[in-house]
Amino acid sequence: MALTVGPVTPAVGLPPITIVLNKASLTPQSSNPTGTRLRTATPTPGPTLTPTPSGSTEKINKEDELKLVQAAYDALLKYLYKEPNTAQLLKAGLAELGFVTGLAPPTLDFGQNAETNWNLFKDGYNKMVDEALAKGLKYPKHQLAYRLVNAIAETVGDEHTYFLDNIGYENRQHLLQGDNSSTGFGVLVSIDEDKAYVMRVVAGSPADKAGLKAGDQLVRYDDVVINSRNWQSLRKSQTDEPHTFIINRLGQTELLTFSITKQRYVIPTVEYRLINGHVGYVAIREFFTDVAEEINNALLDLQKQGANSWVLDVRNNPGGVSVDQVVGRFVPGGEIMGYTLDRNQRDPLKVSNDGVPAEYKGQPFNPILPLVLLINEGSASSSEFLALAVHDFHLGMVIGEKSAGALGHTAAYPLGDGSAISVTIDEYESKGGAKLNGSGVPPDLEIELSIADLVAGRDTQLTAGIEQLEKSLAKK
Repeated sequence: MALTVGPVTPAVGLPPITIVLNKASLTPQSSNPTGTRLRTATPTPGPTLTPTPSGSTEKINKEDELKLVQAAYDALLKYLYKEPNTAQLLKAGLAELGFVTGLAPPTLDFGQNAETNWNLFKDGYNKMVDEALAKGLKYPKHQLAYRLVNAIAETVGDEHTYFLDNIGYENRQHLLQGDNSSTGFGVLVSIDEDKAYVMRVVAGSPADKAGLKAGDQLVRYDDVVINSRNWQSLRKSQTDEPHTFIINRLGQTELLTFSITKQRYVIPTVEYRLINGHVGYVAIREFFTDVAEEINNALLDLQKQGANSWVLDVRNNPGGVSVDQVVGRFVPGGEIMGYTLDRNQRDPLKVSNDGVPAEYKGQPFNPILPLVLLINEGSASSSEFLALAVHDFHLGMVIGEKSAGALGHTAAYPLGDGSAISVTIDEYESKGGAKLNGSGVPPDLEIELSIADLVAGRDTQLTAGIEQLEKSLAKK
């Protein structure tokens, strides 16, 4: 059994439901909202979006700011799985500095040497900041550095390399220590035609307790109209203070008002239920340290309820740890499931049958039932490893949309003030030889889920998965 620190939510059993397999019912009934495919806007946990100034402004301490930037630069030089293009990274940093100060970055002759390039960057940085200070520029402490680090990290062009502010880094550390908690409202947001919709509400979160539902349109937040340009204000809000959400909900004639306090809440590792009396649905929300045990618990309970097939759902699952143990619920331990590659070596990643109580260790779950796996563009890292394992070990069909393309392991390196930079330290190659970091895992059967589906409460991908299982069972 995995050791954990802090609160851990067990697999959450949900009431059985019935889904009518009627393809005609999957057609959107109106064009407002549109049938545009869902695009996840808020991965959890994930990068800090472009930092915007908040708090009191003060005269910039250029040395202190530069130390944070250098710490991020050094981490990329040392730990990034590929050789970074330092000239490109540092140009991006100066361009962001120019955006903040309103000054044109100097033309610098960057070359191939990382140390020489840093010295050139430092000279350009000092000249620009000195000129900006002479003009009276003030900025919140350390937030100039945050913007530069964010710009440099984005230029790497890798899904798992990004800047983490203090809360983001704290959340990450909690998760890696086995504490399945996070600070926020507990909503996953999708943007469509400049409108924000709730894609999922985390069970037990402040938003869930207040009554928000998937499909709700976020009209206003603290008297600000929410759109594609400012929805990130939800992530920048004050903790432990109530905030007002104005919601447009299908079937309601008037807008609804909710007061929700941003707080730390516990994220369930797994939620599961029986569908149509025989399909065991298991949603893996995140790959926490207890994920293998919680999946095992869910499969055991569903078996008792009469499940003869499984739907595993890793849509909008950003990844985490112990994916080798998750695969080990379906594959014998010791099998090579893939390889991790960095600048110097290629190491095998083997399936593990650990992470479960003693009576279940050393072997996969028994019996293995027909399964489908649901993925989308929010499925990242460990979710993608699992999708490739389902394919390579012929466990079942992968259904949905192409995944995020973040196939690698990542580590966070502190910058010295509570913030950090997340760096991809290796990339993944599947057992079958697929290298899909940056491109994503394609599904065996592509099924889109639109905003119109979301608002109407339709899940076209889940329905397609159940249909495939019904066909598979009918052949037996």
